[in-house]
Amino acid sequence: MSRSTVAIVLTSLLLACGCAHRETVQVAGELPLPAGVTSVRIEIDNGTLDIAPLLEGASADRVTFEGGLRMDAVDDAQLAQLVTSEQQFVADADPDDPTVLRIRGPRAPEGVQGMIAYEGHVRIPADMPLEVVVQNNGHVTMVGRRAMSRVRTRRGDLRFDDCQGGVKATTGQGNVIAYEHEGDLDIRSQNGDMQAFVVAPAEKVTLSTGKGTVQCYLPPELGCEVDARAETGRIGNDFGFEVSKPTAYSSAMVGARGGRETRVLLRTAAGHIAMRALARR
Repeated sequence: MSRSTVAIVLTSLLLACGCAHRETVQVAGELPLPAGVTSVRIEIDNGTLDIAPLLEGASADRVTFEGGLRMDAVDDAQLAQLVTSEQQFVADADPDDPTVLRIRGPRAPEGVQGMIAYEGHVRIPADMPLEVVVQNNGHVTMVGRRAMSRVRTRRGDLRFDDCQGGVKATTGQGNVIAYEHEGDLDIRSQNGDMQAFVVAPAEKVTLSTGKGTVQCYLPPELGCEVDARAETGRIGNDFGFEVSKPTAYSSAMVGARGGRETRVLLRTAAGHIAMRALARR
């Protein structure tokens, strides 16, 4: 799902609820990372987030954001309440853990029949552990991460590029792709295709979808323990593992090779699975 597709999804939802009054504004700002903060959680209701490292020369003790807000409401009066509401990201300490900085994006005030969606960059130190939560609909991209990253969105695509330190993510509906990944990878979707290029696996690689194709690319010399199952679909691999057919429509591939340093778990309820060897560099 591209950004334009996310916009179409959001627009369709708004039309379904009768929201036809719209306004857009540009927003930008920065938030300090207080002493003692060991991780960050970003929360938005709807939108598209591009998570990227700080720009070269930028101060390492802050988070910056730059993008746009789209506000949609059922009538002009409701829209006016959105326009005059808080339009910046705000931060406070997580009440359950003061070492976690909670950053919340703009949201519709309680009782307003409408929504606010953010689309833009959020720049954060690459070595700061991060969690991103999109409560409703949104696409998340992460680039150049060097610490543990967690993502949860109800519906939206996920993209990870040159991420290290581990990724754990879920989407209710959306396609997933990971390029040049290093470290653990655990991604689950109820509906959507998955493609991962894991150049340096750690202890586990998990790709699981309710409906969709799973493609997992791994180093050809990898020692691993594999458990791959398609309830309805085929499985192919470049690693010499035997594929069985428990039923007329299902496929399974279970086995091990080498030192078994990585556990690979691949699942789809309806779709095909491919475990392929990365081209040698």
